[in-house]
Amino acid sequence: MAGRSLSLMAGMNIGAVDALSARRARSSRQQLATAPLQPVVVGVSGGAIGGAAVALGMTRDHARQIAVDHPEENVLGRKSFRALLTRRALYPEARVRELAYAVVGDRTFADFALTSQPPGPRPHETASSLIIPVYSAKHGTLLLPRDLPKLGLTDLPVADALVAATRIPGALPAAAGLEDVFDGGCQYRVPHEVFSPHPALVLDLYGPRPYNSRGGLIFPLLHPSLRPIPNRPRPFHDRSLRESTIFAHQPYGSALQATAREPGQLFDCGYDIATSWIDSRTDEQLRNIVGPHVLGLSDETVAAG
Repeated sequence: MAGRSLSLMAGMNIGAVDALSARRARSSRQQLATAPLQPVVVGVSGGAIGGAAVALGMTRDHARQIAVDHPEENVLGRKSFRALLTRRALYPEARVRELAYAVVGDRTFADFALTSQPPGPRPHETASSLIIPVYSAKHGTLLLPRDLPKLGLTDLPVADALVAATRIPGALPAAAGLEDVFDGGCQYRVPHEVFSPHPALVLDLYGPRPYNSRGGLIFPLLHPSLRPIPNRPRPFHDRSLRESTIFAHQPYGSALQATAREPGQLFDCGYDIATSWIDSRTDEQLRNIVGPHVLGLSDETVAAG
């Protein structure tokens, strides 16, 4: 979920949290409804950037302004087939880090730790509100910050992690010091195993199909450190997962295709997709997806219902 889809996905992320927060506020069970939401967000590729905004509690206006200030054509830059051959980056002047920095600033993973204590020096040992899957040529799929030690790190600027997380092989350059780390969707396009069996709302740029992607077969042609990955599962053959997913129904593979819509329009479209989906569900339907506490429902209320 990167490239031209960034504004759309950012809108979906913010819209989902806003709609759930509004539902929570309307609940008559004020015991839990007054506490702000603090979701744990797992973001793959461009979804990691939207997820970081959600983990920070960013407002709709703030997130939308960032999308407007960083249009996708500026974030990607010009195509260069020469650079694809010589530097293995179709967009050698991509400004993904500028966009990532606009979202997270100088924060490291320590700043996303779910603890009441001041940030510590070892965020991989603490539960985090932001989980970023990346793909390591050496280790396979890694979850940051948990797997930072496998990269020889104790902490990392999240802006650098976001550059690595959105690095489509053959398309975008590496983050500094992370030359063999790539987009987390290289192996698992939708890594639902990360949060299963916990309740989770999934956001997907496309539709349920295809259930599997074969694009990983050409990875060695795109970068010499990568091995072929014949199966990249999209697990929406599972009915329960389909029913807990908000689909944007974009054409499959559209992430790097040009769009006629402005960033603000794309953001608003994603926002409306997510809010309309949540508003169309009853509390009973939603509590099986996100858990009753997200809706401000007490255990007693759920048991009585």
